[in-house]
Amino acid sequence: MEKEDTKETMEPNETNKTNVMTETMTEAEFLAREKELRKRNKIPGMWITIWREIVRSPFSLASFIFLAVFVLVIYAVPAVMIDEGYDTRIILGQLNLPPSDQHILGTDDGGRDMLVMLLLSTRNSFTIAVLVTIGALTIGYFVGLVAGFYGGYVDLAIMRLIDFIVMVPTIMVIIVVAMVSPRWDIPVFVSVMILFGWVGSARGLRARVLQESARDYVQASKTLGTPNFVIIFKKVMPNVTSFMMVGLILGLAANMGLETGLTVLGFGLPFGVPSIGRLIALARNPVVLANFTWQWLPAALAIVLMSLAIYGIGTAVSRAVDPRQRRAS
Repeated sequence: MEKEDTKETMEPNETNKTNVMTETMTEAEFLAREKELRKRNKIPGMWITIWREIVRSPFSLASFIFLAVFVLVIYAVPAVMIDEGYDTRIILGQLNLPPSDQHILGTDDGGRDMLVMLLLSTRNSFTIAVLVTIGALTIGYFVGLVAGFYGGYVDLAIMRLIDFIVMVPTIMVIIVVAMVSPRWDIPVFVSVMILFGWVGSARGLRARVLQESARDYVQASKTLGTPNFVIIFKKVMPNVTSFMMVGLILGLAANMGLETGLTVLGFGLPFGVPSIGRLIALARNPVVLANFTWQWLPAALAIVLMSLAIYGIGTAVSRAVDPRQRRAS
């Protein structure tokens, strides 16, 4: 009986000892302990969770495989084909040839191989969409963090600026800038698209940061005197990274569509730069639309398939970062 009583009196002491140890821990030691507990419990990270959601959905998995193979092809194959002589020079002896063994997708009105032109155009459009998406998301991410964390007059000033930019018709401004700009090249086009493309991500992220800033861990860090930039980038930022992932995927498809539409209208990429919009714009000619479908139809199918693939991956990312969607699926 004495041994059992001794055992029973030891258990509360051990618990009290653990509580005292936790209270006397520094912040760094507490975070290290939390990390070790997560590793023991085998909580999956964000990338593992995203991959699991992609594998769970046949549509998302097919979209991921298609986009990965397609991106590899558009960046690797054109260099090989051009080195082997399938260049983009005008050849008068093979104008508007239909698809054949020599030219799988035929040729255009300059005798250029349409397969090479399609790959080059898709590569250029995809690269520009990636640059615009990353640039706009980076600016919007930073602005949203600052506005949501500081609030007050800082938030008010930023939101009024965002409201003004939202009211401006973006496409019309880009068209005007393209018409009056003395130098309309790819860097200028990308900069103008970034200038008007960050407001959506900034507004959405601001709402998330406002919620995070009201949580206890942020208030406790402020009470302890932790610098604001440390709280923003080391505590708040990791908890809203999921929003950035969704915006990166879905914004990519939107920017590809915007670039293609502007180029079709003649106000996108500079003349002479191959792009999907440039190929689709060939269909504005009734003769090409009716008789030379191989010159514009593959480009239209490429933009549709790439948009669907990006959307399929985006749905998996949305499920991965939102536990409510994971439980519902």
